[in-house]
Amino acid sequence: MIREKDGIHFNLEEKVVADSRSTRGDINLVSHAHMDHGFQGEGEVVTSEMTARILSERTGSELQHSSHPDFELIPSGHIIGSRSVLFGDEERILYTGDVSLQDRVYMEGFQPVDADVLVVESTYGIPAYRLPDMEEVVRRIQDWVKDKDGNLFLFGYSLGKAQKIQKIVEQVDDRPIIAHGAVKKMNDVVEEVTDREFRAIPYGENKDKLEDGAVFIGPTRASRSDWMEKNIERYGGVKAGFSGWGVQDNYRHRGGYDTVFPLSDHCGFDDLERLVKEVDPERVYTFHGFDEEFASHLKKEHGFNARALKRNQSSLDDF
Repeated sequence: MIREKDGIHFNLEEKVVADSRSTRGDINLVSHAHMDHGFQGEGEVVTSEMTARILSERTGSELQHSSHPDFELIPSGHIIGSRSVLFGDEERILYTGDVSLQDRVYMEGFQPVDADVLVVESTYGIPAYRLPDMEEVVRRIQDWVKDKDGNLFLFGYSLGKAQKIQKIVEQVDDRPIIAHGAVKKMNDVVEEVTDREFRAIPYGENKDKLEDGAVFIGPTRASRSDWMEKNIERYGGVKAGFSGWGVQDNYRHRGGYDTVFPLSDHCGFDDLERLVKEVDPERVYTFHGFDEEFASHLKKEHGFNARALKRNQSSLDDF
């Protein structure tokens, strides 16, 4: 009935497909605007207006979207516009998409609802990824920023994480903020579809600001690039990574960071447990990340009827 292939497929009276890049169902759900989830091509989707606008701006092609009386969209607390979906008649199915319970910066956390069947992302589904309170993480970041002189090179996913990092820095520091092209593009998209504004200026014509001390915001993939290493060698400064994966030391070494902060847009292990308990479903399906481990934990420790969906997923390191 429920399987993972290209996206998550629900074989109901109508075929429902969630977060697929290419497969088409009778009804197509898009939970948020990260491109590994984004519906690409023709056809109408059920998604939030904000997600549709962000994807349209990102792709340059207007995404046709609509509401549906049988599909309730619930803010999932992941990024701007992200939604979980509640649907079904005889059994109420809750599909979380990527989800976070914690309030942080400008995002409010997901509020669990009752459902018979829960299909939940399990990115951090093992105890090694118990994440600290996000408000405390933000305070630690700001204390660190205020304590560091010179250049700061900060890295996070270009849509969602990078904008939060900028807002955290803007609250406590008046150094110029310089954005990598990928981040600046996402800033422009968010500014276009919301009332939020970012003071970051583009890197290309403003890299000379690094001579006097600035804050550079870049995508995770740029953290170990040759040109970035040359910048740090030339101008000096420290590198910081921002990800829930940062609770483990190997993340710092992989990214070549001086320090990391576990600022996350996903549930950590404890919050995943809490989410499942509050939904209290009869069946649980896990997907992404530590899906088999989390399903086994739910079954053995809490008695849930849980199993992992088969995976067909690329690396999650950027999230």
